[in-house]
Amino acid sequence: MKYHDPLRQILSQTLPHWDRSQTRPSVRWAFSRALQCRTPELGAEVYGSDSDERIFYHTCKSRSCSSCGHRATLHWQRSWWAALPEVPYKGITLTMPKELWPLFRDNPHLAKALPALAAAVIQARVSDMYGLRVGIIAILHTFNGQLEFNSHVHTMAMSAISGHGKC
Repeated sequence: MKYHDPLRQILSQTLPHWDRSQTRPSVRWAFSRALQCRTPELGAEVYGSDSDERIFYHTCKSRSCSSCGHRATLHWQRSWWAALPEVPYKGITLTMPKELWPLFRDNPHLAKALPALAAAVIQARVSDMYGLRVGIIAILHTFNGQLEFNSHVHTMAMSAISGHGKC
């Protein structure tokens, strides 16, 4: 059996567990918006003719929403797929000890510097080991799967000259 709006069902059934003062305000806001998505609470556009009328409820546009966020993620992925060259690449994730998480949480300017640092480290390593220059895309992530602040960098390293060496 397929459920209609499973996220909305889960959020509404677990409302007392997350809609309380102990829950981070940003989490409460995101969950509340997802519950309101495509409902009269966010407003609507009404289109009609002499014989028919249709109501289109506004979306929440939240990245946390299973509908809006999924759509935004697909759009983001497609734009990157179109921009990426058709060359072999290696995915590398650089993480750090849990003890350093508060340092980057409390100093966002340090967290923003991590992608450039990660790219420089990978470039230096590949250059020393193989004598190659590689293209690197580095993307900062600030939360892990448990929604804990955890700065880490996902990278893609691509050989500048396809077919020469391995990265």
